[in-house]
Amino acid sequence: MAAITLEKVTGLLAQEVERFVGERPKSARLYEQAKKNLVGGVPMSWMRIWTGGFPVFVDKAEGVFITDVDGHRYLDLCLGDTGGLCGHSHPKIVEAITRQMKNRGTTTMLPTEDCVWVGGELQRRFGLPYWQVLMTATDANRMALKVARSFTGRQLILCFNGTYHGSVDETLVVNFFGEIINIPGMLGPIVPDATQMTRVIDFNDVDALEKALAPGDIACVITEPVMTNLGIIPPEPGYHDALRAITKKYGTLLLIDETHSMCAGPRGITGEMGLKPDIFVAGKFVAGGYPAAVLGFTREISDWMAAREPWHNFFGFGGTLSGNATAVAGIRAAFEHVINDENFSRMIALAERMEKGLADIIRRNGLAWYVARIGCRVEFRFLPKPPKNGSEAMFAEVDYNAVDIVTEGLTGPLDALIHVWCANRGVLLTPVHEMALVGPTATEQDVDHYVSVIAGLVDALVK
Repeated sequence: MAAITLEKVTGLLAQEVERFVGERPKSARLYEQAKKNLVGGVPMSWMRIWTGGFPVFVDKAEGVFITDVDGHRYLDLCLGDTGGLCGHSHPKIVEAITRQMKNRGTTTMLPTEDCVWVGGELQRRFGLPYWQVLMTATDANRMALKVARSFTGRQLILCFNGTYHGSVDETLVVNFFGEIINIPGMLGPIVPDATQMTRVIDFNDVDALEKALAPGDIACVITEPVMTNLGIIPPEPGYHDALRAITKKYGTLLLIDETHSMCAGPRGITGEMGLKPDIFVAGKFVAGGYPAAVLGFTREISDWMAAREPWHNFFGFGGTLSGNATAVAGIRAAFEHVINDENFSRMIALAERMEKGLADIIRRNGLAWYVARIGCRVEFRFLPKPPKNGSEAMFAEVDYNAVDIVTEGLTGPLDALIHVWCANRGVLLTPVHEMALVGPTATEQDVDHYVSVIAGLVDALVK
């Protein structure tokens, strides 16, 4: 069995990109037309990071499938980077949103009865008693950190190296070999010296957490319950208990952001593990992909906010469309009909099948790779075992996928090859890494097709 080499990876990548471009003339033409008026040829800059030279332009999306303008049908394992985890165009969510827009308009800056149901359901699932609805998880995290600073009277935030919480300046910070800096290439950071707003330590390091919080000047720790941005990195046994105990000890609020880890199940990891944050955030698919996010608070924080003059909360919190009735209708429909035990039990079973299939490929070919899973999310990395924190994940890579994370981003040559190889065989993966999400209408045949596509690529790499 031959070893995987950079030369083989780049050779296959060139062939696959040529095929990708040649088979998608309509998408290529639309991309060139879009460049005349849209920055980078896309309505949102992230759409430029798809491998192949341009993104496919979508004609139809339904369930777990997308059809592009050139007629190619894809099994969508990206699902809008989790935003579409309820499945595209879910009929119950479409019906609820359509009914709201038809009968009561898109937004009136007034509540509807749906918000009463939503507030109660969020408390039942996640434990926190008081809630707000915003447009995105980025919005919710920004607002949460504002609240944390005002509530505690402290200015600094603590985050973990390599995590991602949206376009939130306080968290777009890295610990680069002991130096706390804004992420290289970041657009217009609020302050040039990141240490003025953020401390950064490694996930799973209890001693570092205690040391960072001991001065008593951290308003809030913001974290995912399981790291996801640089691959799935689970908490070590006892870590969440220590995190909660140490934050309480030093009067620091704990914010758990489940925007990516809600794939674990209908109550997220927070509900499943019985975690007790002071603040909770989730976004992406909570309204079936319609722009919405939820932000939960303890009674103490809610009472403090409610006691403030309403106009004081107006400045710096939310926006005109925050809490709009259409988003609330979407949230109710998603939690009522899709984000439930019945769907997740089936999705997780299929994800376990995918995990096993990928592990079999790795073992059969003697590859020093690993597979990881959270609920219905499965991914693999080119390392023999999962790193325990973001610092390890950022700098642990193989030569055939080497990438300069400062100048080139997170997509190495093998990452790029996997994505375009899959696209050419009817599968879409999330850009940047090998994340695959199993949606509500996926089948065993869909999972087996993806596994067979990866098996074919590995065969081509090691032959």
